[in-house]
Amino acid sequence: LRLDLQYCSPREALVGLNRGACDLAGFHLPQGAVGARLARSYRHLLKPRSHRVLRFITRRQGLMLRPGNPCGVEGLATLVEGQARFINRQPDSGTRALLDGLLRDAGLSSRYIQGYELEEYTHSAVAAYIAAGMADVGFGVEAAARRFGLDFLPLASEDYLLVCHHRSLSEPRLESFREVLASDAFQQAVSA
Repeated sequence: LRLDLQYCSPREALVGLNRGACDLAGFHLPQGAVGARLARSYRHLLKPRSHRVLRFITRRQGLMLRPGNPCGVEGLATLVEGQARFINRQPDSGTRALLDGLLRDAGLSSRYIQGYELEEYTHSAVAAYIAAGMADVGFGVEAAARRFGLDFLPLASEDYLLVCHHRSLSEPRLESFREVLASDAFQQAVSA
């Protein structure tokens, strides 16, 4: 398949779909209370009569840690209490919204996280920052942590969803895309 991928926030993706700038919009929703709150914030961008949601994958997000976890980070509370250097995602990312929601639910303040204001724009960039020794911990997806040889402490599972217009489902290019998603080869690659 030939895809033109553009990385943006979940909100930007849904706005792009609504104005006709893309065929598919990807966004992720955490499972649980944080996800329920985020879903309410996206509700005005979803149109049940014209949109269809395709379940893409389920992934885990959590703390990406330097190998061996030399700072002894055991969760968000120790991140707030400790001196571990943190690298964050940008404010409008779904990952940042998840982290902020988890902190809020735990009654923790981000102002005590050393480096909370430092930002990168992709999961891989956060993982690379840690792998280069520029930070001790960051928040992101497990796949990026594994790719860079980092330890990973899972904190949330989330469903990554794709949204399209109902009328697009019968178009050949979207049918081909859906066939790839349903294929055994794709499912095995995701599992790996």
